[in-house]
Amino acid sequence: MENKVFDLKEKIKFEDQKRILIDTGDQENYIQKARKSSAIHQQYKDLLKHDYILYFHQKTVSKFYKRKYVEELFQRKDLIKFNHLFYTLDAPEGRKVNEEAPRKLLVIFTCMPNAKEYDSSLIPKRMFPKFFDGIEKSLVKNVYTMRIMDINVSHGSHYINTTNYPEYERDIKGAIESVQSQLNITTEKIVLYGGSKGGTGAIYHGAALDLKTLAVDPIVNIGGKLEQNDRRFLKDIRKEDLVPTINDNLSKQNNFIKHVICSEKVPLYYNETSRIDEQNINKINMKDKMITSHPEVSRNTVPEQLMILNFLLGGQKQFEKD
Repeated sequence: MENKVFDLKEKIKFEDQKRILIDTGDQENYIQKARKSSAIHQQYKDLLKHDYILYFHQKTVSKFYKRKYVEELFQRKDLIKFNHLFYTLDAPEGRKVNEEAPRKLLVIFTCMPNAKEYDSSLIPKRMFPKFFDGIEKSLVKNVYTMRIMDINVSHGSHYINTTNYPEYERDIKGAIESVQSQLNITTEKIVLYGGSKGGTGAIYHGAALDLKTLAVDPIVNIGGKLEQNDRRFLKDIRKEDLVPTINDNLSKQNNFIKHVICSEKVPLYYNETSRIDEQNINKINMKDKMITSHPEVSRNTVPEQLMILNFLLGGQKQFEKD
């Protein structure tokens, strides 16, 4: 069954095979076809629910792999595995090394790919674009950078448990704690950071684990008006509204400050972020006429992000309100 090539509209027979091949009929990959057909969209969701990930499109054939075996496809030597999760870890280099200062850990949750690569058939382009490449140059010394791959379902699940990967959040917690232990880094020297879906991961896990956090315009609810025809392919696969869980976790324990950058200029996301209890986070509303869409929140706040990150990494601990 593994070598069978299914036709585009043929019903797929799932037998826990490692690989599934589908002929789309032309150069468009299966995701691109799913954008145009409700029937194919639904069949794609079935593939995701059975834990298959699109990893390549060759000529007219889209190739899917079972997630638990996907490591076999990777050629990168810098990927580190923790259970079914993958991450990279970069040590400080050159002038950024100062062993007299305590070690610090910046955990980066990756963002969505750019528009050109958004529906790429390649896993690294779709699920692991390098958010803020070279950020280490602008940070205080002795910062180790951990970047977590959002390798799940179609474009990642924003670092949230899904029906096919119910242990995802547990693996993220375990991976961070493993790196912390290996590097002997104290909890107050860990900062979670991300923008857009990476911001989702940062604020969600920052609240769950009570760690210092900077989340830039996080996507905290994918239901209602934000659903947009299930364009993220997550409906019925994961929890849609994350705000109740975030608020619940913040109410239980909140010893380390969480900053959230957002903008009222993007009301669709701002209104959802505003549902997070402002007594438990430092919400920064960027009023900037240059911000007219969700991606521009991050692009137009880089100096502010770096200032906050260095402040957090440098020592800010307690939650303080004016």
